[in-house]
Amino acid sequence: MPFRFSRALLVSMLLVGAWPGASGHLDAQSTAGVSTGSPTTTMQTSKDGKPSSPVPAKKKAVDFTASMGYAQTQGNATARNINVGNTLTYRAAGWIVRQDLAFMYGEANDKVSTNFWNGGIRGDRTLMNRVALFMASRYDRNVPQGVANRFQQGIGINVLAFDDSHNKLNVAVGGSLFSQDLLPGVTAKVSRAFPAARAAVDYRYRFNKLAFLQHTAEYLPAVGDTATAYFVNTESTIVAPISRNVGLKVGYVIRYNSEPPVRNDQQLRTTDMFFSSGLTLTFR
Repeated sequence: MPFRFSRALLVSMLLVGAWPGASGHLDAQSTAGVSTGSPTTTMQTSKDGKPSSPVPAKKKAVDFTASMGYAQTQGNATARNINVGNTLTYRAAGWIVRQDLAFMYGEANDKVSTNFWNGGIRGDRTLMNRVALFMASRYDRNVPQGVANRFQQGIGINVLAFDDSHNKLNVAVGGSLFSQDLLPGVTAKVSRAFPAARAAVDYRYRFNKLAFLQHTAEYLPAVGDTATAYFVNTESTIVAPISRNVGLKVGYVIRYNSEPPVRNDQQLRTTDMFFSSGLTLTFR
């Protein structure tokens, strides 16, 4: 059956991701989940039988969030698109390990219009109050931008700059090593493998225990013989709960490459943008 891609369909597509997402990658590696706000508290009793001050309950060791979106148009135009993603967080012995994956695929007129993969794993080790060391490995594939496979290995420091009942801000600095393969007929100015510096921010505003607005952004300037190239990745997300485990999500993702590849002697665009919506399911 022939498919046709339209901008209206993109509104219903769901993207989960990065380092911070963009991605994914600071205190919240992915923005697909629904926040549960502050943990519940328990009361302890002193030796004389009087209740002492409440003690916050420990966070559960494992959090899992899954998301999925599907869009279809029939009639004068026919198109189908599917989006799936997940995040998994594990906490143990001073470590927080996060895994995330986002996949978006669409066809129009028997041709692939969207083929985007973005996933990775990151481990944070607490060094002191509000400061953590992180190591991460990521993979992405972006066919419209000519990237067949791109791997990223990174290390850095994450600082929890601000945290109150409504606002939370993380700042991270570090470095990454990129290795990429381009699609046939595509060439790029940057080397096949190149190092890059990294600066990122992750801001979250909590409306209540379950609803939040989150924005992540990262800047990745290449260093060495490709010092003129740089990447900027951002993701903005708003989540509104339907229940404790189900939420509605609307997101807007930007991927910018200052020196995009050339395909068949034609310069590709610098920016890819994804406007999406869908459901999230969270299990804790």
